[in-house]
Amino acid sequence: MILPRYFLREALKLSAAIVAGLFVIYLTTRFASYLGEAAEGKVAPQHISRIVLLKMLVSMKDLLPMSLFLGVYGAAVRIQLNSEWTAMRAAGLTHQQLLRPTLTMTLAAAIIVGLITLVVGPRAELTLQELREQTENEATIAGVKAGRFRAFSGGSQVFYAESLSPDEHYLEQTFVRSERRSRDDVMRAQRAHIETDPTSRDRFAIFENGTSWAGRPGALDFVVTDFERYALRIENREPTQFGAHIGFLFTSELLRHDDPAYAIELQWRLALPLCTLLGPPLALLIAVGTTSSRRGNWYLGLIIAVSAYFAYTNLLGVGRALMRKDVLPAALGLWPVHLVFVTVLALLLLWQRGRVRLRRHVQHGA
Repeated sequence: MILPRYFLREALKLSAAIVAGLFVIYLTTRFASYLGEAAEGKVAPQHISRIVLLKMLVSMKDLLPMSLFLGVYGAAVRIQLNSEWTAMRAAGLTHQQLLRPTLTMTLAAAIIVGLITLVVGPRAELTLQELREQTENEATIAGVKAGRFRAFSGGSQVFYAESLSPDEHYLEQTFVRSERRSRDDVMRAQRAHIETDPTSRDRFAIFENGTSWAGRPGALDFVVTDFERYALRIENREPTQFGAHIGFLFTSELLRHDDPAYAIELQWRLALPLCTLLGPPLALLIAVGTTSSRRGNWYLGLIIAVSAYFAYTNLLGVGRALMRKDVLPAALGLWPVHLVFVTVLALLLLWQRGRVRLRRHVQHGA
């Protein structure tokens, strides 16, 4: 029991280091991305931290399986290259006996990933969607900053605001120039803010208490209009599609429907926990098979292991896409991909057992 625990501890250490590194990289890139959106007025700065934390929670379903896969492979290679595997074999421990602690670890990780994909993830995604809708309305007009001119739509629209309100929800003393084919529109208002249409998701700049001038430059027939409220579309969006929101539904709601789209989403949520469970045992077997004979083959095994992992995940993605296009029946689902992966795992295990038995037979015969 001591040797399997030692291997398990090494695998957990490496996995924790890898997931921490990936977490930091993902965190910094996400944070930088949202800072850019905040500078464009698409995200209110006060909500960035909450959005990033929710995104990081959802991302753990992708980071954890890869980290465990690489952690188990690295631990298996390490004990072999440091000649610790020789001591384990002398104590009567075979590499197949390391599969039990590996499966115990991956089962716990698969439960965590399953909780994220089936329970926490949909709720977090729904919260993110609601938060983004809320923060878009709180953001300043498409990144317009007080005292600076900002051009949009290829320069056909120019925004300017003299100052920002104390609560940072309104731009004060605003100016807008819109260039059209036959005329130019100029408008000034006391204040302006952003609103998002709940149906079309188009964004509008709402100007209050102002005056607009519309006409052809150089002509005398300008139309002057005083208004209390004026809406100017600044961003068009595609209509909301049902397929884009099915990922926000709770798993319990997916089980209530017979439509294939719901079955596809449910199978996709189950795919990552299964990948978390099956990936590390394959990494262990590949590491043992590629480093047991020659010490310099660990890099070859790493290439094979990473290729096998991405082949598995990519096949799952391809299967999902084919089901959405009705090429594969939703009833069949992604189970053939999992079955192929389990078959490869079983064949690799049987092959390595055969090699060990043959080696022992040759040694006894000699």
